[in-house]
Amino acid sequence: MKNKKCCFLVPYFGKLPSYFELFAKTCGKNSDYNWIIFTDDTSNYNVPNNVEIIRMKFTELKQNIQSKFDFEIALDRPYKLCDYKPAYGYIFEEYINDYKFWGHCDLDTLMGNLNDFITDEMLENYDKLFCLGHFILYKNTHENNRLFMSKYKGINLYKKVFKTNDIKVFDETFGGTYNINSIFIEQNKNVFMDDFSLNFKILPTKFVRTKYNYLTNSFDDESYKKAIYVWNNGKIERYYIREKSIVKEEFMYIHFQERNMKIKGDVLKKKIFKILPNIFVNIEIQDINYKTFCKIKKERICFHYFERKIRNKIKRIKNRRL
Repeated sequence: MKNKKCCFLVPYFGKLPSYFELFAKTCGKNSDYNWIIFTDDTSNYNVPNNVEIIRMKFTELKQNIQSKFDFEIALDRPYKLCDYKPAYGYIFEEYINDYKFWGHCDLDTLMGNLNDFITDEMLENYDKLFCLGHFILYKNTHENNRLFMSKYKGINLYKKVFKTNDIKVFDETFGGTYNINSIFIEQNKNVFMDDFSLNFKILPTKFVRTKYNYLTNSFDDESYKKAIYVWNNGKIERYYIREKSIVKEEFMYIHFQERNMKIKGDVLKKKIFKILPNIFVNIEIQDINYKTFCKIKKERICFHYFERKIRNKIKRIKNRRL
């Protein structure tokens, strides 16, 4: 009998992110959920009991995936794994027998309190939860775990995706309709598509939330808010001033796409810490209210914009040489 809520399956090859232990710390507050990290990083990490690290080489994982299919797959580099995410429930099936759901998430995230957003009713009534590749859950059934093989508009999408090293964004709604979410909908599965994440635009440097709108299959960008962002004893919170009063919001998780985040001080030991556009740091005042809001620094010097521009320029130069 499946008695655990969910297991996240996360293959990651190369050096794990500099704030991996902080990510793991936030996972540790979600005792109903487990994470399995498959990696070739042999460093010693301090992780909570619900985070398991399984060491394996990328070539070993590729062989394991190849054994699941009767055609030659394309998987020359770890980044291509994003297209294989919808198949993890099939590829790693032996790891998830005890779970009602399985999922995948990115490591450039911090978890909030998942139970504040993912209810028992949702787990009972939906086959798939969410539709952005950095955090998706699937009901753990034999049929669901093989649904990625179903045709969409008469096309075997997974074969087209798995036979090329090009990234096809098969795992999420971003990039078009030829993806796993469309397959679930066409197969009359129940899909929950609200976006509870605190997902930031890559640019500008300042934090600007972008929220997926499933009604238009597009992203709505918020206007910039001069806000305080914190992880507070298991919760992701945002505070800002509106009409001379403090507004407090909670999010399911926070996503730092393509941001070079650093840790300063003893943040790993803290129950609450502040999140700035390129660093996790101790907060000056833990009691955030209208009076203390102005005393807490919300920005620091950050070269994210310029670093991003330089990386893009180098990438364009390399592509011209090919």
